[in-house]
Order: sequence, then C-alpha cells, then structure tokens
Amino acid sequence: MAIVNGVYMISSALLDYPTGGLADRYGRGRITAIACLFFGFGLLSYSISRTLHEFLFSEFLAAIGAALYSGALTAWLVDALKEENRSEDLSVILGTSGSLSWLTGVIGAFIGGLIAEYSLRIPFIMGAFSSFASALIAFYWTKGRGESSAVESRRTYFSLLKGGASILFKNKPLLWLTIGGFLIAMSAPNFTLTWAPYMEMLGADEWLLGLASSIFMTTIGLANYLGGRIAKQLGYKKTTIFSLTLFATTFALLPLVNNPYLFILTGLPFEIGFGFLRPAVGAWINVYIPSEERATIISLRRTLIMPFSAAGIAAMGVLSDLDSPRLAYLFGLSTVLAAIPVYVKVPEKK
Repeated sequence: MAIVNGVYMISSALLDYPTGGLADRYGRGRITAIACLFFGFGLLSYSISRTLHEFLFSEFLAAIGAALYSGALTAWLVDALKEENRSEDLSVILGTSGSLSWLTGVIGAFIGGLIAEYSLRIPFIMGAFSSFASALIAFYWTKGRGESSAVESRRTYFSLLKGGASILFKNKPLLWLTIGGFLIAMSAPNFTLTWAPYMEMLGADEWLLGLASSIFMTTIGLANYLGGRIAKQLGYKKTTIFSLTLFATTFALLPLVNNPYLFILTGLPFEIGFGFLRPAVGAWINVYIPSEERATIISLRRTLIMPFSAAGIAAMGVLSDLDSPRLAYLFGLSTVLAAIPVYVKVPEKK
C-alpha cells in the first residue's frame, strides 16, 4: 500500500509544474476536462487491476489527472471571476467550494463504503463515470471565461514554464507566501496524522474515535464556508494570522491533555483554523500571480511544497516514537510560530 500510494504522490508532485504550463498554454478549461478523463481512466483501470504493476499503472493515470487538474481549475476560476469583475468574491467561492467538496466527499465515502460490502470494483467504476461526467461539464464550458491569454498570444510552452518560475522567485510577496506554505505543510501532519492514535493512547474507544472524526470533519466543512466570508470582511492577512493562532493554541495545549474528551475540545481550534486558512491563503496568493502564468505558478508552488509536507510527516513519525506525539505537537507549534512573522511580512494588496 505504501508503494502504491507513494507512486501517486511522487508522480503527481513531479508532474504538477509541467502540467501547469500546459493549462496556461492550451487553456485551463480544456486541461481540466482532460484531467477528469485521466482520473476517470485511473479509477476504471483500478476496478480491473489484480497485480501490483496494474495498481501502480492505475495510480499513475490518476496522478496525471490530479496534476493536470490542480493548477488548471484554480486558475480558470480566478480569471473567470476577474473577467466578471468579481475578484473580491474569490475567498467566498473558495470557502463555499471547500465546504461542498467536503460534503460530497462524505456522501461519496458513505455510499462507496456501502457498495464495497458487495463488490470492491463497483465504487471505482462509479467514480470513473463521475469523472467522465465532470470532463463533459468542463469541456462544455471551455469557451471564453478564464481561459489563458497565452492561447491568443501563442507564447511557447517552455517560455511559460520559465516565466512562471522567474515570477515566483522574484516576486517577494509571492515568495514569502510560498515560504509560509512550506512551514504550514511541515506543521499540519503533526495533528492530522496523530490525533487518532493519541486519543487511543488516552483510552478512547472506537466509538469515540468515530465521533471525534465526525466532529473534526464537520468543523472543517463549516469553517471553510465561514472562512471565505471572514477573509472577505477582515482581509486575507488578518484571517491567516488568526488561523495560525488557532493552530498554535491547539499545539500548545495538546501536550497537557490527558483525557480523550478534553482532547477533542482542544483539537477543535486546529480544525477551525485549517478551515479558515485555505480560502484566505488561496485568495491571497492569487492577488500576486499574473493571469498569463497563473496555472504554472500555482502548480509550481504545489511541487515545491510537497517535500516540506513529506519532511513534516517524517519529523512527526520520529518525534512521536521518541515521546508519544507530545514532541510532535511541540514541533508543530514551533513551525506555526515561525510562519506567523512570515505572513505578517507580506503586504495585503487588494
């Protein structure tokens, strides 16, 4: 399982940057449609896979789809809103879409789990047809809004890749926002991957773990929705710093907790902050990204952040083995505290 999941993560990370350039060169809507097709083919291939090599091939197809999708869809949305003079609504829409993604994910997981009791193939087949339907929807709306200006200017693919990298490293606010992303990627696994085993260590039964999972997932879904609206009212910087303060509160208090019920209450600020953070930072970053290289830069950032996420997971594992997750929580606290002045340094440009 680790090998199969690793192929997906590594492949999608390596392909993210090159596929972002494809979206800027040939159109965000078109590439989004192709991404859904690849993801669908990956799921369909999964339904008939029986050997390790077949599963690896299925994961690779899905990774291509995920890489194509990551930069293209966001860039398409941002520039579509820009063309309609609705850029100020970006954080609201990101927050709402995050909540809807959470809700449909919960529903899909529940239905898929029920169907899997009868056959493990059918959920993959259903997911494939859902992806194919998404491809048709994306393809239908590829004309006009949000499509890259490079389609008209005919800039070359490699000039877009080079230009996107140059902008990311030379634009100081964008670079600082990316460095902040590095630190958040290192801190997040120290809660998201440890809360269940730590609660179990504190004596939580299986029903309480299930309840905690439901509470945390519901909190993130609602916080995503509210976070986009709060970011629009308070501003991206204030919302981001408030979110990180909630992160720090959870990390600072968790080493002192010795009761599973109290653990749930202590973990809620982290989940609220996580929900608030995504729409705020997602909208803030796009303020500094030019339209022409938008998908390229979004994808490059994801590629650069991936190693820091892996480093955070590795640190979490080592520190948890040394002293339960307590040292991991202190590490998470230190990275969050380091991230706060980084975000303070970035000017809030509307």
